[in-house]
Formats: sequence, structure tokens, C-alpha cells
Amino acid sequence: MKKKILIIGLAVLIAVCGVSTFFHIKNKVESDNNKKMYESVAEEVSATEESTTPTPTKAPVNPYTDNTTVSGGSGNGGASGGSSESYTTNMNPSANPDMVGWIKINDTVINYPVMQTKKIPDYYLNHDFYKNESVYGCPYVQANCDVDAPSDNVIIYAHHMNDGSMFAGLENYRSKDYWSSHKTISFDTLNKKANYDILAVFAVPVDESNKNTFKFYEFVNAYDSEHYSSFISKCKALSFYETGVSAKQGDKLLTLATCEYTNNNGRLVVVAKRTTR
Repeated sequence: MKKKILIIGLAVLIAVCGVSTFFHIKNKVESDNNKKMYESVAEEVSATEESTTPTPTKAPVNPYTDNTTVSGGSGNGGASGGSSESYTTNMNPSANPDMVGWIKINDTVINYPVMQTKKIPDYYLNHDFYKNESVYGCPYVQANCDVDAPSDNVIIYAHHMNDGSMFAGLENYRSKDYWSSHKTISFDTLNKKANYDILAVFAVPVDESNKNTFKFYEFVNAYDSEHYSSFISKCKALSFYETGVSAKQGDKLLTLATCEYTNNNGRLVVVAKRTTR
């Protein structure tokens, strides 16, 4: 009887180990394939930019400076170097017309195309760049944000993956030491290149029923300067540390959000202000 129980127990153990190994290998293969796919997309975009010499075009109206002409200095994060010329990013969205930009943080794995689908807002939560179903998804812009105008705040979401991909790396921003060597985010649209300086990093729960939770995702365009200042003040008050960066109405913001697990249904949020490039 004992021998029979031992054999059954051993069989169960082997089965459990087999299933565990299967899923481990499956997850590893999916992770590797996802990494290779986005590396391929990144190389394609990089090759396009390197092989195409940007053609300057006069830009008497610059949407990045509230419809004023850039003439020296940086203004509110417009063109720098005293030039009134505008350059496109040379990104080719033909592989997927839902692509609205590219996000990158130097010396991190964050180097991805950014999508937007206004009719199906969370489509890229579970679809990759090529519209295949994927647990990794693809970074995407909140549907009511405008990357071209742009809106006062452009909010980008992506998963916090266990293999460290997508926006999992944002978790490192809990450390001020990490922030001090990764202060800048690059977000290029199809028409403009821009850098953003991080002004606040915080974690909050998402709870629509609780009026006391900070609903960062509701701030897209400010009603007035008071509304804008209130949003910045809340971000700064919640931030893990002081960055020395602030913003006023007219400054354009970029917000990155991903899941975090110190709060129930939590989000780790990185808010940055557009600067020159």
C-alpha cells in the first residue's frame, strides 16, 4: 500500500514538474519572440531615419509653441537653436497605420512603437504591433489624448511584464539614484521629435468609486491655469522624491503608466515635461 502511494506521489510530482517546465519554456519562447519582434521594428525605424536625410521645411506656425513662430531660444519646449525649421521623424507607419510615435529611454529596454486606436481604446493592451493577440501588447496612447496638437497631457500605457519588458522598467524610478541617471524620456511623433524631463514619479490605486483617489488619467487638457497648477501640485505631492522640475500652463506633459503591486489595482506613474531637442 505504501509502495502504491509512493508511486502515485512520484507520478504526480513528475506531472507537476512536467507542466511547470512546459509553461516555463512556453513563456521563455514567447518572451524571446516578443523581444525579437520589437527589436526588428526598432531596427527598421532606425534604418529609415539613418538612411533618410531630413528635409527642412519652413514652419511659420509651430503647433508646439501655441501657434507662434520659433525665433531663437527654446520657448515652451519648441524647436531649439534659434531655427524656425521643422523636421519630420522619418518614421514609416505603413506596417501599421495605428502607430502614432516612438518612445525611448536611453540605457533601458524601453524602445517601442506607440499606438493609438480611438474606436477601440484598449486594443493594444492585448495585441502586438502587427495586431496579433499578445499578452505583451504594445504601448498605446489614451484615446482622448492628441499627440499632434498636442493635448496638454499625452498619456501612454503599457504592461508591467515579468520578463522586464514593456514598461516594467518604470519600477526602477522608485529610486532617486536611478532617476538621476535616467531623467529624460524621448517621445517622437510622426511629425515631431521631443524630449521630456521627468518631474514626478508616484504610485496610486485606480478606484473610480473613491473620490479621494488621484485620477491622473482624467487630466488631458486644462480648463484654465488653476486646473493645470492643481494637477502639477498633486503630482509633486505624491512623488517619491523631488526632481527640481515643475511646469506651468502652456508646458506640454507626457505621462507613462503601468501596473504596480503595492496598491490594490495600482499604477506606477511617471510624469514629464516637454523640453527642447
